[in-house]
Amino acid sequence: GADLGAEKFLDIKCRMAGLKPNCVVLVATVRALKYNGGVPKAETGKENLEALEKGLPNLLRHVENITQVYKLPCVVAINRFPTDTEAELRLVEDKCRALGVNVALSEVWAKGGEGGEALAQEVIRLCDQPNDFTFSYELDLPIKEKIEAIAKGIYGADGVAWSPAAARQAKKLEELLAGRRIFRPANAGQLGS
Repeated sequence: GADLGAEKFLDIKCRMAGLKPNCVVLVATVRALKYNGGVPKAETGKENLEALEKGLPNLLRHVENITQVYKLPCVVAINRFPTDTEAELRLVEDKCRALGVNVALSEVWAKGGEGGEALAQEVIRLCDQPNDFTFSYELDLPIKEKIEAIAKGIYGADGVAWSPAAARQAKKLEELLAGRRIFRPANAGQLGS
């Protein structure tokens, strides 16, 4: 997903190591999307376009995080199962293309390396294009503003409600950091290629 794991990688690891990703591959399955749409796990192997439609906003939010918050090119890799129907695959592809993102089937399990060629070609195409990678928050913002930027930008929150204890902890951290030299890599403001 493009929330917790990707957010930490993109906002922390990439910033500290001076990395600039070329593209992102989001992996999904039709079965998982139908499950997100309310289908019991035992029934995810049956065609159900209505449930798939209900489950797609989860995937599409991850796509938006990558393309709109981080400004990175993205491809959705569908790990194809034998029970996936052409109508289901077309629905996922149409919804992703509406956001300007291509879909590539990954059929490595069934076809070996040949089943991953379409995905590999799309990754190569995306890596050959320039991108405007950006972080979800500026490093010099106060702690509360960084958390609010993540909550709003990545998780779609309207804002952040701070308990008194959390507000005190944020204030204490700000006080501890004030006047101290914070570890910052020499290239934190310059992204590598």
